[in-house]
Amino acid sequence: MTTTDQAKTSILHFPNQSIQFIADSNQCQHLADESVKYLTLEATGVVRFLLQDALKFTRKCRRTKMITEDFEAAMKMRYLEPSVGYRLSNGNLPFKTTTAAGMSHREVQCIDDHEIHLDQVISAPMPKLPLDVSIRTHWLAIEGKQPTINENPEIISKVDQTTDSLDPMKSLTKKRYNLDASKIKTSNPHELSLEQQIYYKEITEACVGSEEQKRQEAIASLSTETGLHQILPRIVLFISEGVKVNLMQYNLAILIYLMRMTSALLDNKSLYCEKYLHQLFPAIMSCILAKQLCARPDADNHWALRDYAASRCAQMVKMFSANIHGLRKRIVRIFLRTFNSERLPLVTHYGALVGLCEMGQETIEELLFPIIRTLGDRIVRTLENPSLSPIDKITVDKINGVISRYVPTAYRASRQPPDDLENFKQEFGSYYGQRLYAQVTQLRQQTKSTAQPTQVSEST
Repeated sequence: MTTTDQAKTSILHFPNQSIQFIADSNQCQHLADESVKYLTLEATGVVRFLLQDALKFTRKCRRTKMITEDFEAAMKMRYLEPSVGYRLSNGNLPFKTTTAAGMSHREVQCIDDHEIHLDQVISAPMPKLPLDVSIRTHWLAIEGKQPTINENPEIISKVDQTTDSLDPMKSLTKKRYNLDASKIKTSNPHELSLEQQIYYKEITEACVGSEEQKRQEAIASLSTETGLHQILPRIVLFISEGVKVNLMQYNLAILIYLMRMTSALLDNKSLYCEKYLHQLFPAIMSCILAKQLCARPDADNHWALRDYAASRCAQMVKMFSANIHGLRKRIVRIFLRTFNSERLPLVTHYGALVGLCEMGQETIEELLFPIIRTLGDRIVRTLENPSLSPIDKITVDKINGVISRYVPTAYRASRQPPDDLENFKQEFGSYYGQRLYAQVTQLRQQTKSTAQPTQVSEST
């Protein structure tokens, strides 16, 4: 060990003899060496953390020397009772350096204790004692509205949340020069009040609980409550982590409940969820494209979850694509990438297909039409496989249902008659060409039949 390492060790650690002396002074004799060693490490760690926090207060106050008030503030921040009576006017304790006998003339520092007269002690004023704990009541809500007082959390409007997200420096400058004492925040801005902790616990338990009435009330609260911006990061984290865990456990019911919570947050007009899209989008995309969402995919209705998650994904793209450049392209690229892999199961293709269809008419016309032929060839190869599984057979029927629901309507709106069967087969392949031709023709005939009575009534 070098001399520098020895100096650092002597500075950062208390000697075992000091802890042993303190223990003997408090009538704790006969401590084992391991106990003394553990107490030494624990005391060193606590004091080190306190000094680091006190140094933060020193830098925050633009000072170069630490004073006793900084150390007291550090103790209060860690919920420790500060020492009373050591606050000096200049902030320095009167240390002096002396040479200890019997320790190889080693220099030690000690407090310079002055001899004072008893009269001075009696006549000196008593040090200020800390305030006693008191309880004060205040209104949490009056007729359903939260009053704007210091005890209640500050209500931040959606406009301010948007400004804070798009231009953080503007809000930082505003907070830096705002000297209103009623808006000064504590040093722990991420801590929740007791009421918020109770609300978070109750709302999360109710949203994923077994009682339908409580679940509906909790979802309604998430979609209408105006003071959720402080616990919004924790709710989003609850959804994100919940999707990860329940995907591994194939818990379909909890996944549906988590998607309902996501929908409620998006419907809440007072919340601005753009800061948390990096957590919400992976959770939603997992529910759309996962290979397996439940223990019995051939019996459970996991298709409803994929459809619901796809609609929420399209809703988020429409809400935030104006502020986030390229958001729609990135989401669509993920969906299109699934059709290029033969290893992915058909259920993943079903989720990507629903996700593209929920994006709207333009996405169906530009991106879905060109891949229907490839999807049809994949389905033909799957049906010709002698070891066709029941889930693949159900998936083929579901894919056919989605294409029949979205593609004919989009084709009728984008292409003008007349329709040719050969053109359909050339564009959509042999599997879907004839089927889509029949469906588009039927839609056009229905449109003509509904338009003729209207013309007759107008002429009469």
